[in-house]
Amino acid sequence: MQGKGVIKFFAILLAIVCIYQLSFTWVAHKVENDARIYAKGDTAKEKSYLDSISTQPVYPVLDHTYQYCVDRELALGLDLKGGMNVTMQLSLVELVKQLSNNNPDPAFNQAISNANVAVKNGSQTDYITLFVNEYEKLNPNGKLASIFSTKDNQSHLKFNASNNEVESYLKEEAAAAVQQSYTVLNTRIDQFGVTQPNIQLEKNSNRILIELPGVKDHERVRKLLSGTAKLEFYQTYDNQEVYPLLASVDKLLSAKSKLADSSKTKNVADKGKDTTSTAKGALALLNKVKTNKKDTSALANQAAFAAEHPLSSILQTPSYQDQTGAQQLRPGPVVGWSAQKDTAKVMAYLRSNDVKSIIPQTMRF
Repeated sequence: MQGKGVIKFFAILLAIVCIYQLSFTWVAHKVENDARIYAKGDTAKEKSYLDSISTQPVYPVLDHTYQYCVDRELALGLDLKGGMNVTMQLSLVELVKQLSNNNPDPAFNQAISNANVAVKNGSQTDYITLFVNEYEKLNPNGKLASIFSTKDNQSHLKFNASNNEVESYLKEEAAAAVQQSYTVLNTRIDQFGVTQPNIQLEKNSNRILIELPGVKDHERVRKLLSGTAKLEFYQTYDNQEVYPLLASVDKLLSAKSKLADSSKTKNVADKGKDTTSTAKGALALLNKVKTNKKDTSALANQAAFAAEHPLSSILQTPSYQDQTGAQQLRPGPVVGWSAQKDTAKVMAYLRSNDVKSIIPQTMRF
């Protein structure tokens, strides 16, 4: 009898633990269902709703946040939750061309073409081996080192290296490129906020298999995953130069939302041309922003401020307090930051055609 009591106790305890663990899934799904009802099919609106509630307590009694519940919910695969399944493969053709600095050698380029045909015909041999074999068929006495060896890679590939050594070098570079692509894709996938994505690297085929449960905006995922990374350098503006323009943007947005009369709108735009008064007004606005932020109870005042300053109400400006107690712009290229849920609205403001007429063409955000 005593043994049965112990078994019942642990059975009940196990059931309680299971129900508790499953409760995170139930709560998270309830919040997500509320978001779908609120958004009415608008994916951006649904995401904004979930972002805004991520730090809010949603679990009864224990007051766990939505994000806390999501991190502990039951993992549902594509078959149960839906989503997106993507297979990506590194283009070794472009890698080989890049490592050769787009060498014009006829045998080299013909070998690439022949290797491409072999791949299309279903060859199971890896691409680098196919390419080297085709090159040696076309040019039996040719040295691949003369194509791939440079001053920059002398520590890895000598000028007198054999074709076998060049083949090993190309395979190492291909493996490194695949691993780098895998790392980059991991970073990009983090931007979706997908719960428990599945990413697998198949080294033999240079393929990366990606499962994204719950993803709905397939086109955005496709563009972000397949986008080419570019490293670009820009000369930055200082905050002191940009802030007066943002103050003018605020005036324009406020006028556009309030005034239907185009003549009045033109009047406001003309006034924005006075950069001296705009700069002074910008500093006055900065102090006004700081004052409003402190009075968290004055919701009506905040709403009025947002109506007068649509951009400044969601874009916090970097500033500091000087010795007199006045707010001053902090020097540097950072013009502000906003809550994640407001970033789309900020960029929509800055990219609108009306705002572009105020901001110089050389300025990018």
